[in-house]
Amino acid sequence: MTHAYQAFAPAEGNTVELESTSADADFRVERKEARSWRISLLSERASHWFEANFARGGQDARVFETDLVGANAFIRKARLDGFRTEYIGPLARSHF
Repeated sequence: MTHAYQAFAPAEGNTVELESTSADADFRVERKEARSWRISLLSERASHWFEANFARGGQDARVFETDLVGANAFIRKARLDGFRTEYIGPLARSHF
């Protein structure tokens, strides 16, 4: 998927990972800062799909960051390909 959005970048090494609350979720999306979103790969199936569709230059990360537009494009593509995403919002977790 080619687009002009901010590239996906591996998250910093000092990030804290949450345990998955749903065995069915392939990805987790959460807001890190005002303009930064963190996407975590939760399943092996998701890792293979990410490598085939988004990884560039040998990027091998289970957690990466992007902007809001990039996160939305990523989620849309994942949903079209049959993946489930867990969104951690300010008040609750949602699955789609």
